[in-house]
Amino acid sequence: MNSQTSKQARFSLMMLMQYFTRGAWFVTLGTYLGKTLEQPGTFIGFSFSLFGIGAIISPFFVGMIADRFFPTQKVLGVLNIGAGTLMLLLSQVTDPTTFIWTLFVYCIVYTPTEALSNSVVFHHLPRRFFAYVRLFGTIGWVFAGLAVNMILGRFVVNVEATAVPLVMSAVASVVLGLYNFTLPSTPVKNGGEKIGIKEVLGLEALSLLKERSFTVFLGASLLIGIPIQMYFAFFNMFLNDIGVENVASKMSLGQVSEAAFMVFVPLLIGKVGLKWMMTLGLAFWSLRYFMFAGISVNAEFLIIFSILIHGACYDFFNVTGSIYVDLKAGERYRSAAQGLFMLVFLGLGKFFGSNLAGLISEWHPSVSAEQLYDWSGIFNTTGIITAIVTVMFVLSFHDRQKYDLDKVNG
Repeated sequence: MNSQTSKQARFSLMMLMQYFTRGAWFVTLGTYLGKTLEQPGTFIGFSFSLFGIGAIISPFFVGMIADRFFPTQKVLGVLNIGAGTLMLLLSQVTDPTTFIWTLFVYCIVYTPTEALSNSVVFHHLPRRFFAYVRLFGTIGWVFAGLAVNMILGRFVVNVEATAVPLVMSAVASVVLGLYNFTLPSTPVKNGGEKIGIKEVLGLEALSLLKERSFTVFLGASLLIGIPIQMYFAFFNMFLNDIGVENVASKMSLGQVSEAAFMVFVPLLIGKVGLKWMMTLGLAFWSLRYFMFAGISVNAEFLIIFSILIHGACYDFFNVTGSIYVDLKAGERYRSAAQGLFMLVFLGLGKFFGSNLAGLISEWHPSVSAEQLYDWSGIFNTTGIITAIVTVMFVLSFHDRQKYDLDKVNG
């Protein structure tokens, strides 16, 4: 096995473990908080919004501290071991205030690891290999969902409503941290170039906001956080609430479809264009929530189908959006523009989307003693909001510039 092949294999394992650690707890947390700790929807929404705060703070750590003073693989090792320790503590906490603060610190520690993992791969491998390595991250998330039901579920009754998935994540995170120390060295950047807040947060790209369509795109990127976070925070709880079995395993099919639909993105962009590709992504989110509203425990086909279109929802808007940002910014503002997009989409979008999802759930209390919420009302409301965002995007986004999608950007 040559050096490059060996590195690709090692980084693929790293990426698999990286997303296994988050997939192990992220999908089931809402069910654990709602059913076992008996917390309201606003608490659940706020808990998930902490990941958005982590995404906002992460660029400061990555861009200004981590890879400029310490070898990246060692930073990853320390952070992942720290994250695992915090997750283990979190699994033992039942007091709401202590839980929030522990989760907050965890998100601050964990969030930079995803960007740093990408950085390590880009340093050691040609860019064309990244997609293949990143695919193992999706596989890791799928494995985590399967492990919750197929392994932990054999020993723990109603495992998704317990803290056991958090413990599994903690153990995996510590193992990953130890593995990080064995990776090829990624040296400190010694270019001497100073990096300020403007560069880290992508504020240099604010000049792009002079164009109405780019501003509309960022607005849609912020608002799409509502259906995305509603899905991750409450859909697992919903399926468990109506009596569906092996929910985590079923939801892992969403990540499988995410990988599958990725193949169609460049093909469809060439057919329908950037605007209508992103519109399709928004429209699929709206359609999906109206489908959720009609789900019952016996509607197995509808459950599986609504999960499988996750890839169309996420890839058609998010991946196409990243391409649009790259084309719009050009070489001069490329990094800054992508940073601004991630700040809005992953940071502010997650924060506001999660909290609004929590509020929407509280607007629809249960109409029966058998369920925690009026799920049909929650999902119809989310579907209507997303439909309004879709219509506003279609009417307001008018970027008529022609882009060369085949051009290689240096």
